[in-house]
Amino acid sequence: MAAVAAAVAATVGLAACTNTDAADQKVVDRLFALDVLTVPRGGSELSRTSAKGGGNQAIRNSSTATVVYATTHAPAEVGQAFHSRFDSRWRFVDNRGGPPGGWQGNGALVSDAGTVANVLARRVTPGDKAPASSQSVVTVTVSATRPA
Repeated sequence: MAAVAAAVAATVGLAACTNTDAADQKVVDRLFALDVLTVPRGGSELSRTSAKGGGNQAIRNSSTATVVYATTHAPAEVGQAFHSRFDSRWRFVDNRGGPPGGWQGNGALVSDAGTVANVLARRVTPGDKAPASSQSVVTVTVSATRPA
């Protein structure tokens, strides 16, 4: 009888893990659908990655989605473009801690303050696999926690 109870508990535990994983995947899918992760016209996508938050029913770690792209715009122009494209839907604030010659900002989605974005635009370096005409490499990371 104890063995049956242990097997049932293990099955329920595994089902919860699967449900958590599926819920985290839905968050990642939702993040990638956000406009802020769209590579703008003329940009060249360099990478697209994600990480599921994990945790359990009580502890919900945030999931993230990241897009890195190269653009022909200078970092300061990237910041101006982010404000003009997204300030109606996101509350972006310029950070002063970005790299020299770069731009950094973060913000929250107006309709869901729990969805946050961090943006870093920096000058292209020799190690970047960016097209020759690129002036900036932009990294946009968005994170959110699955609903309770």
